[in-house]
Formats: sequence, C-alpha cells, structure tokens
Amino acid sequence: MTATKISPRERLLAAADDLFFKEGIRAVGINRVLEEARTPIMSLYRNFGSKDGLAAAYLERRGECYVEEVAGEVVRRASSPREKILATFDVIGERLEKGDFRGCPFINATVEMASPDHEVAKIARRYKEAGRQWFAEFAAEAGVPDPAGLAIQLTVLLDGAAAAAALYQDSSGAMYARSAAGALVDAALAAGSTGSTGDDVRDRR
Repeated sequence: MTATKISPRERLLAAADDLFFKEGIRAVGINRVLEEARTPIMSLYRNFGSKDGLAAAYLERRGECYVEEVAGEVVRRASSPREKILATFDVIGERLEKGDFRGCPFINATVEMASPDHEVAKIARRYKEAGRQWFAEFAAEAGVPDPAGLAIQLTVLLDGAAAAAALYQDSSGAMYARSAAGALVDAALAAGSTGSTGDDVRDRR
C-alpha cells in the first residue's frame, strides 16, 4: 500500500513548526528549514513568498491547533463557567509539563519581531487577545461585574506560568497560577453577588 505523499507546503510547515518553536524564528536560517523539509527553495517562494511568510503560516497553524485542542479539552472536562476557567489552567498546565516546552509561541514570536506591525506579531497578538476574550466570556456568563478586568488578570497569571516554566524548566508555577485564578474568580463572583440570591450565584458557578 502506497503511503500518502506529503506536499512540499506541508513539509515546510512541519519543519518550521518544529524548528521555529524549539529554537526561535530568527535563530533558524531558511536553509535549515529547507534541509529539514527536503524541499527546494522555489517551493518556499511558491507557497509562502518568503521566510516571513512561512513564519506567519507556522504561527497561524500552531494557533489554530492550540485553540482547537485546548477548547475541546476544556469543554469536555467542565460545564459551568467557573469550572471552564479553571479547566483552562489545568489543560495548559499539563502542556507546560512537557519536556520540550519552550514558552508561549505567541509571546516568543512577538519578542523576536522588530516591529509590532510585523505580520507575525499581529497574528500572535490576535491569538493572545482571543485567549483574553475566552476568559471574559466565561466571566460574563458567571455574572462577574467586570469580566474584561478579570480576563486580564487571568491571562497575566497564565502568561506568567508559561514564562516561568520556560525559564526555570519547572511547571509547578501552573498549579499556583490555578490556585490564584480560583481566588480571583471567587472574589469577583462575591463582588457581583450584590442583588443576587445565593442560588443565583451557585447556579453560575
């Protein structure tokens, strides 16, 4: 039985995903990507236009997969808005435990770009903003009076846990970030409980 042939585009994306995430976009020369993908340089130009185009496609692909996997797992594990917020910390915390974790790919990519207007930086920012909106929607469903503010606090915790895991090669920060997130959510729910019955607040949780 003949194996399905992998297109040059997919080989380039697979090589970029591995090398750019582990070593950085700027640190990896395009010749290394081509060698890893076993693809001629004309395939790069034809499919992505340039190394920057490949980097943008790599980050977009990684973002799509990340959102799909995390969102699917969170929904599978949790039902209430509060549980979904904390499950997000659980799911991402498990990713931080992997030995090949090199930090948040979106933050890493943004830091590497010379300008915030670079296409790669724009893609990274869009996915980080989507993560903030993810928390804000659950916070609003739970009845938090300032869901946007809570979402900012939660994303700062999550980003800090990811940065610490990459820096110290120790994922334990995720556990403390989750604990802090639970305290923030409960405090926000308590602040929003004025005028609501105890049953209302419990239902939102």
